Amino acid sequence: MIAADAAAAAYDVRPYKCTVHLALPSNHYARYMKEVISVDQEISHKVIKNFTLVKEPPAEDCNVIEDGSSVGVETEDGGELRVLRIQFEATDAKMLRVSMSTTYDMINVALKCFQEFGE
Repeated sequence: MIAADAAAAAYDVRPYKCTVHLALPSNHYARYMKEVISVDQEISHKVIKNFTLVKEPPAEDCNVIEDGSSVGVETEDGGELRVLRIQFEATDAKMLRVSMSTTYDMINVALKCFQEFGE
């Protein structure tokens, strides 16, 4: 019984963390993306993912794309919630990498569907 309690407590500690900000063209697409990739729960209790819609990522976390412009900065439309923030927490680095890789694969498929079929 004590071993089972210790194993359960180990999953409460998730020192490996990463936050990804995915800027999308509109709140509509951001909500769809959140719904599409958040339906499946993680197979293991070693990883937790949280999805939140935000106006923009923190300035220090802004990514730069090839043309040099910032991703996720406020737009002319008043800064609608168009950025999907995905927060990962894992018990080990391998599980964090696997979860992030799978999530990126799902994002890629969803973006291709959005492009092919529109809204």
